[in-house]
Amino acid sequence: MDSSLRKNIAEQRLSYLGKYDEMVFDQDRIIEFNHRHKTALISYELSLISCRILNLSDKVNNRSNLGVLRNRKVRQSVVLSAALAAIGVSLHGRGALNKFAKEQQTGDLSERLKRDNDRTAAQVMSEVLQATTETLPMGEEVLIESTITEGVRIKPGKEAGGNPTIAVGALFGKEKHCDIYGLDMPKNVTQLCMGNDVIDGTGKSIKGLHSSLTALFLTESNLKRHLPDIYVQRWMSGKYFPKFNPRETDLIGAAKVIAESYNFSDIGKLSAFFLDRPRHYPAMDALNNAGVSTPFDKDGDLMPAVVIGMDELRFPDERGLTSMIGEIGGSAEWAVGVLPLVWRGGQAIGMLTSQSSLSRKDLDPEKKWKQRFNFTEEEFMLIQDARFERKPYFTIWDILDDPFAGGISAFGAITDNYYLPFMTGVVANAETGKITANVLVVNSLGMVECWLMEYKCNTNVATTTKLMASPKEELEKVSDAELEKVIGKMLDDEHASKRFRIFFNNEYYPAVIPVQNKMVLLHHAVDSLIERGALNECDRKIIAATERLARGWFTSSDK
Repeated sequence: MDSSLRKNIAEQRLSYLGKYDEMVFDQDRIIEFNHRHKTALISYELSLISCRILNLSDKVNNRSNLGVLRNRKVRQSVVLSAALAAIGVSLHGRGALNKFAKEQQTGDLSERLKRDNDRTAAQVMSEVLQATTETLPMGEEVLIESTITEGVRIKPGKEAGGNPTIAVGALFGKEKHCDIYGLDMPKNVTQLCMGNDVIDGTGKSIKGLHSSLTALFLTESNLKRHLPDIYVQRWMSGKYFPKFNPRETDLIGAAKVIAESYNFSDIGKLSAFFLDRPRHYPAMDALNNAGVSTPFDKDGDLMPAVVIGMDELRFPDERGLTSMIGEIGGSAEWAVGVLPLVWRGGQAIGMLTSQSSLSRKDLDPEKKWKQRFNFTEEEFMLIQDARFERKPYFTIWDILDDPFAGGISAFGAITDNYYLPFMTGVVANAETGKITANVLVVNSLGMVECWLMEYKCNTNVATTTKLMASPKEELEKVSDAELEKVIGKMLDDEHASKRFRIFFNNEYYPAVIPVQNKMVLLHHAVDSLIERGALNECDRKIIAATERLARGWFTSSDK
C-alpha cells in the first residue's frame, strides 16, 4: 500500500483554485436586510454592517425552482440561522475544553461541553426561524416542521442519546397555525420540511479545531420516511451514477461505478473520504491497495458531502475530493449533506448499519467491519418503524417525495473551514464590537454561494453573548429554592417565555410527545435518560417546575 494515499486533511490541505463572482451589499441592501430581519437581530442586539456574496457556481440544474423560498425573508432566514447559531456557539463554547487542564479533560467533561454547544446552536437557530415565521404577512406565511435531525430518546450502543437539538416534530410558525397542525391548513400557508444537524463536528467545536459548522436545510418536499438515528454507510459522488445494491457490490466495484460517473479511466484517480475511525481501516486498506486515495478527518463528515466533486477543490497531489465509498457516519449528516449534493448534480446511496456493533470496544476493526450489519432486536424495530425493512439501500428519493422541490441549505462556519479555505470561523472583536460570520449556501437550483457577513453589536459583544445564552445556563446556577421562582419569572415575560419553551423542546424532546401545539410528558423516559447520563437531577427539577407553572403547555402525562 502506498502510504501517501492516506492523508489527514488537516495536514494535506485542500486548495480552491477556481474563480468566483462577488456581489457586495451596498448601503441600501444592508438597510433592507436589517429591516427585513429586525425581529431576529434585535433579540441579540446585532446589525449587519457589511456583506459580500461569493458566487462559487451559478450552474442551474434545470430541475427545480425556489418555490416559496423565492420569498427573500424566508430564504435569508436560513442563512441567518446558520450564521447566528455559529456566532452563538463561538461566543459561548468554541474551544471550551482548552480552558481546562489536561488532567481534567475527561470524556464526561467533553460530553457535557458538547451538549452545551449543541444546546446553544439549537436555541439560536430555533429563535431565528421562529422570529421569521411569526412575522410573515398573510399570503407569505409558512409553517416549518423539523423532520430530519440528530437526536433520539435512546441511542443504540454506548451513546447516551438525547443531545440537545431541534427535534423531529418541532414546529416554527404562527401560533394559530401550530394549533391546527395535522388538520386542514389554510391554502395561504406553505408547509416546509426542515433538516438539521445543529453542529457538525461538535467535538471540534469544543477544541477549537477546524471545519466545525452549523447546518440546516428547508424544502417544500414532503417527507416519505424518518431516518432512524443510527449509523448509515454511504456511497457518494459529485456526479450522477446509477443506483446499485451495495450488499451485492464490493468496494472496488463501487469505486468503478463512481469513477465512471466522472468518466475516469482508472479508479486510481478517485479520492474517497473517511472519518478516522477504526471501523473504516479495512475499507481504507482495500481502496488504498487499489490506488484510491483516502483523505480522512478526525470529526465531521457532513461538510465533505456538501462539497464532493467541486471542480475547483484540489489536494496537493492534484486530486479532487471526489467521493465517499463505504464510509459510515450519522444518518442526519447523511441527509443534510446529500440534499445539496444532489442539487449540485451528485448522487448518493445510503445503507443502515448496526450502531451497536460498530460502537463495541471489544471488537477489532476487521470484526467491526464484518459485523456492521449485525443488528440488535432494538435496531430491527427502529428500522421497521421507519419503514426501511424493505430498503437494504436508499437514496434521497426514498426520504423526500421530491428532492427538487424548492429548497435551500446553509452551513455556518464556527471554526476555520479546511474544505473551503476562504470560509473562516467566527471572529468577535470585543474592542470594536464587530463579529464576522461566513456561511456556505446551496439552493435547489444547484447554485453555490458563500456569504461573508460582518455584524455590529448595538451595545457590546458581552451583551450579545448573554442574549444568545440558553435559559439553562441561568437555571443551572440558581439554588433549588430559587429555581421555580426564576422559571416563573421567565414564563411571565413574553419574549423570555418563548425562549424558555424553545429550550424546553430542544432539551427534553426525548421525554416529550408533541400533540398539535401541546405536549405529552413521559416521566418514565425522564428517569431512563437520567440513568443513562443524558439528563441529570437538575433537569428533573426544571421539568417538574415547568409542569406546575405552565400547565397549558401539556395535554396529559403518564402520571
